[in-house]
Amino acid sequence: MSVEQQERLLLAQQRRGYSRLCFVPALEQAFAEHRVQRIRRRLPLIAATAVLFQLAYALLDIFAMPLAVSLSVLPLRLLALGAVLLAFVYCRRAATPPRRVAAVYAGAYLCNGVSVAVIVHLCWQQGVAMPYDGLFLILLFGYALLGLSLRAIGLCSWGFCLLFVGLGLGLGEAGDELAYQAMFLFCANLIGTVGAYMQEHGQRGAWLNLRLLDLARQRAEADDARKLRLLAAASHDLRQPLNAMGLYAQHLVEQGGDAQTRRISARLAASVEQLGRLLQSLLDYSRLTLPGGVQARPHAFALRPLLERLLGELAPEAQQQGVALRLECADCGVRSDPLLLERLLRNLLSNALQHAGARQLSLSARVQGGALLLEVSDDGRGLSEAEQALVFEEFRQLDNPGRNVERGLGLGLAIVRQLAAVLEHPLQLHSQPGAGARFVLRLPLAEVPASALAASDGVRRLRGRILLLEDDATGREALAGLLRRWGCDVQACADLAGALAALRREPPQLLISDYRLAESGDGLQAIECLREAAGQMLPALLISADLSPELQERCLPAHVMPLGKPLLPARLRQVLASLLPRSAEQETA
Repeated sequence: MSVEQQERLLLAQQRRGYSRLCFVPALEQAFAEHRVQRIRRRLPLIAATAVLFQLAYALLDIFAMPLAVSLSVLPLRLLALGAVLLAFVYCRRAATPPRRVAAVYAGAYLCNGVSVAVIVHLCWQQGVAMPYDGLFLILLFGYALLGLSLRAIGLCSWGFCLLFVGLGLGLGEAGDELAYQAMFLFCANLIGTVGAYMQEHGQRGAWLNLRLLDLARQRAEADDARKLRLLAAASHDLRQPLNAMGLYAQHLVEQGGDAQTRRISARLAASVEQLGRLLQSLLDYSRLTLPGGVQARPHAFALRPLLERLLGELAPEAQQQGVALRLECADCGVRSDPLLLERLLRNLLSNALQHAGARQLSLSARVQGGALLLEVSDDGRGLSEAEQALVFEEFRQLDNPGRNVERGLGLGLAIVRQLAAVLEHPLQLHSQPGAGARFVLRLPLAEVPASALAASDGVRRLRGRILLLEDDATGREALAGLLRRWGCDVQACADLAGALAALRREPPQLLISDYRLAESGDGLQAIECLREAAGQMLPALLISADLSPELQERCLPAHVMPLGKPLLPARLRQVLASLLPRSAEQETA
């Protein structure tokens, strides 16, 4: 039965009501199974209470009654005790059908009630004034604790009470006293029956509501899954042409030409990069707002190389705006997700460049109290307390009332807050008007190899053989042309068969593959196949429009570096400089 059908059935049952304590067959069976699950969960405590009850009365019989009388009722006590223990063992078995669980459970209760009713009359026949309070306690136990259906508990309780009265009449006991006892038990059963009816009615209503809530949760999870699939598809389909546009724009910038062409090329490249960042912000925010959309994969890594790369990427924009960048970071390791942390810091740095109005932007890290405090600070206009409460809101830009799209969408700090929550890194904002702003992250320290703490060497001129696997003709042509312009020898292939043939002709020094290929396999599988054909673990770069946590988790053990589309040329160049063999690089003049 689908979720929609179940929901319609439950809502129809709510409208009709259930004053007779009965659902339609499909729901009645599900509710009965739910009740049996509740019985199984409560069974240990219920059984322990029943055993203690019978043992306490057995000891009282021995000390308060003549030995002959106590011995005559002992088999009945043991019978009741055995019924409880057998019911406990049988009902706890996972293979026991739900209907039998309820029947055996009710049978144990009935056996205890019958035993107590017979014990009372057996004592009376031997001249011992046994009170019938024990029978009332059995009733109280059944109506208040057992959790049986009204029909089952009523049948059992009325049954052994009528047996008690019937035995009294059959044994010729005093009429007035028996009538008083019968009236007491009748009233007790009447009150218990009304209470059991109200309890079961409430339980059925609560069960209907819980089922509807559970279906609503399933529907929400299914909607979230559909949204994630939509985001993945949109991410790939939108970023693919945008990636090619950015690479072609970089071609135009590097080709030069007359002043007018250079100016138009620079503006085109800036517009494409801006469009890519806006799209990235929207997709990042959408994914972060979905439960499970982004999951952290923390591990230990060196922090300083990541910070140097970030500042290197932002250096041209900062220089254009007249902002000085400063880095203060000792060689240390932290435990975090480097991809998510990089996105978080990039948003903080970009936000400071675009909105702070600062002359200096600092990125510093210091150890304090067994953790590392990572600080992004500026000497800009600062924020008042009221503004600090607003800056993390979605689509909020305090200094952009005209919604100038060149200054972003107002999602940067909202994404920062969500990423900090995903990474479980406490984030604090300290600021005053005219005194700049400081964003402080607290990261756990971690041990990393000494070789990983070495600083990066800066930008180098590229020299190396690259095998490129990209099934999209436009993207393949754009990326191959840009790599050749940077000085690389590129073999661009549209499929794995062509890539294997190119590899046999001339072994490459670096593999670059798109993740989604037209063939049955993906880019990671293609890289593995090419490495096997080459007989060595070639450095590899995987380009994907959707860097999901699952994909990142697959890349890590495969020693493949993932890069998201649209590609930022500066970032791509830095990554290539780190992946190409050292002997194939030459310093730029």
